[in-house]
Amino acid sequence: MKRSNEALVGVSVLLAIALVIAGSVWLSQQRFGGSDITRNVRVRSIGGLMVGDPVLLRGVGIGRVERIELSANDWVVVSLRMRGAARSLLPQHPVALFVPTTLFGDWSVQLSSVDALPADPTVRRQVADAQRATHGSEMPGAVLPDVGQLTAQASRIASDIAVISSRVSSAFDSASTVRLRNAFRDLSRLSQVLRVIAQGQESTLVKIGGNLDTGTTLLAQSAASIARAAGRVDSATSRGQLQRILSHTDTITSDLTAVSSDLRGLAGAAASQQQALASIIARTDSIVGRIAAGQGTLGKLTRDTTLYTESLQAVRALRLLLEDVQKNPRRYFQFSVF
Repeated sequence: MKRSNEALVGVSVLLAIALVIAGSVWLSQQRFGGSDITRNVRVRSIGGLMVGDPVLLRGVGIGRVERIELSANDWVVVSLRMRGAARSLLPQHPVALFVPTTLFGDWSVQLSSVDALPADPTVRRQVADAQRATHGSEMPGAVLPDVGQLTAQASRIASDIAVISSRVSSAFDSASTVRLRNAFRDLSRLSQVLRVIAQGQESTLVKIGGNLDTGTTLLAQSAASIARAAGRVDSATSRGQLQRILSHTDTITSDLTAVSSDLRGLAGAAASQQQALASIIARTDSIVGRIAAGQGTLGKLTRDTTLYTESLQAVRALRLLLEDVQKNPRRYFQFSVF
């Protein structure tokens, strides 16, 4: 009887030891034999990845993270131990993405192809940087942002939208519309005054030009008379002083003629600018009328507050959604430990 009890106790102890050993081997994912393969991944940062985290290919576990080591030039080398059968299943140009799987700090390594990378420019830049530094059979790697970073980014976007909505509200209220309308009216009145001034100055400049033409003609006639008298005087004298004086008078006459021509050009330019100014005033009056009548995008914005109201409602809905995600994450995400 005692021997049978001792044998039963011994068998139980041996079974317990065997179960402990088998459980330890299963939990550590250790397999006996030489069929496993090891590939290294070069990456700048690993996020929350730890030794023992799973390695997935198209969502199926094919191995575990075996070792994590620091390397030169701010690199990190992660060793992945995978089943030998996965050798033929790997993509031609594999890439390792370190992805958070739960909100509790669980991470995994997702193997993918370079052609199937996400459109995130940060991820693509990390992979391109790692590709330039890989050696031999190493794979480039990148870290995807976790849920906490995405939530913080969404919160900042919501805050920016709220600020923009408040600024739009303060910029396009009824008082601003009235001030804008008054400003356009003042601009219209100023344009009319400028047009009247230009018209008055045009007639004045035309008169000045006519007077200068008359004066120039008289001066030319006087110069001719003086030249004839000087010629007669010069013929009676042996010196050419009178002839030089008359030549200077001719130079002054030509200068006055040039000034008269410039004044006529100035009068013509003023007339052409008057037409352009009248066209601008007409267009401004048309735009102010359309805005006052509520036509066009700006006219509708001055009368309709729908855009402001819908923006505020969108911001409130986004904040409520973020608060509900933080309070009830299981409603939006599924969590698994293995």
